[in-house]
Amino acid sequence: MKRILLVSILSWLLLQPVLAQSLASFQAQSAVTRPYIIELYTSQGCSSCPPAEAWLAEQFNKTDLWQKYFPLAFHVTYWDYLGWKDIFGQRAFSERQYQHLNQKHTRQVYTPQFVINAKEWRGWFSGELNGIFAETQPEVGVLKVRIANQQLEASFAPQPSWAQDKDLHQARLHLALVGSGFTTEIKRGENRHKQLPHDFVVLSLQSLPAMAVFAGATDPALQFTQSLDAIPASALNAPRLAWVAWLTLNEEPIQAVGGWLEAQRGEIQSQ
Repeated sequence: MKRILLVSILSWLLLQPVLAQSLASFQAQSAVTRPYIIELYTSQGCSSCPPAEAWLAEQFNKTDLWQKYFPLAFHVTYWDYLGWKDIFGQRAFSERQYQHLNQKHTRQVYTPQFVINAKEWRGWFSGELNGIFAETQPEVGVLKVRIANQQLEASFAPQPSWAQDKDLHQARLHLALVGSGFTTEIKRGENRHKQLPHDFVVLSLQSLPAMAVFAGATDPALQFTQSLDAIPASALNAPRLAWVAWLTLNEEPIQAVGGWLEAQRGEIQSQ
């Protein structure tokens, strides 16, 4: 009985959140041109989703990753009733997908669903993969982000010509911890008996408004300061972790930074 109790306690401890300060520090600066924020809504319980996830991993593991392209796989929960509960699924991600619908970014909710820079994209289904990425993107400004000791500091200096008719008070910064290199054995549901690989999985998401808006005549700027939420236990099993931060204005992605935390293994410890 004591052995069973000890195992239960250890299992409970492993499931507890991990403090953000145990991650390696992170610092990044964006280019001036607006990048592509690529959201994939997916589920381990959906038989159509593995090919879309495989395409996401293959298409964007390139030199422009975290510079021009920012892929994010949001695992939803509404297919859990089919017999398999997605281990990465979060209700908040299902709600985020419905928010796209309510804001008229999309026409319906389904999986796999791609949303690129707040616009529904169906090119993956038809094989028209390059059209949306060939569009000329505006020069919007530079985003800087620093994360250390469970604290985020960020600033955004917009291009004056772009910012002159923008209400920067509506801006929000979104921070995601992203994991890659996962493999999950699916035992039930539509994907039963399959080993599914997962990359660019959003493990946690935090959004915050600007703490200060400096709207000078020549150099308007935004500043963000925030203590981080606890890191989820799923990060313990991630072969690779990355921070991705992106700025939105009126729900539309504007600028982003991201990068792998190459030294995170061994540094993530429950406190």
